[in-house]
Amino acid sequence: MISQIFKKLTKNNAVFLTLVFTCLVFIPKASAEESNLTLNILNLDKPGVLRLTICKNAAGFESSVENESEEESCFNDAGEIDLNLSGIDGMLPHGEYAIAVFVDLNGNGKMDKNFLGIPKEQYGFSNNVMGRMAAPSFEQAKFEVKGPTTQNIILKTGIPK
Repeated sequence: MISQIFKKLTKNNAVFLTLVFTCLVFIPKASAEESNLTLNILNLDKPGVLRLTICKNAAGFESSVENESEEESCFNDAGEIDLNLSGIDGMLPHGEYAIAVFVDLNGNGKMDKNFLGIPKEQYGFSNNVMGRMAAPSFEQAKFEVKGPTTQNIILKTGIPK
């Protein structure tokens, strides 16, 4: 099951992020083994609502990029974050995952884009991958949890350089 979660977080962040990893119980387990996953959200410009999706397959991940995925293989959550966020620690069943995050600055529940479709809010993906004129694929963003794992997600705005 899910064990001790999170350190070095503000009280509000700890409540939100505890829910995130606790709900990962609903993602089907690949095996009975679990390992620690550390997420470092880097380059946060402004506080807002962190919208986080963790998926175990391509169908869920690719639908999560545009809106919240309805796939059982994904977990979506959102919660207030601030500039003091330093890391998120939690246990995950061994397997492959891909992560998509964005910071919802105005709390409208969606990624705001300009008239050309370019994101106006910060976003990022596991492995810090970016697709060409679109979000990356599951194959590009996937990583394996097979032992202690760290993902440093560097948030970006607009078109990646």
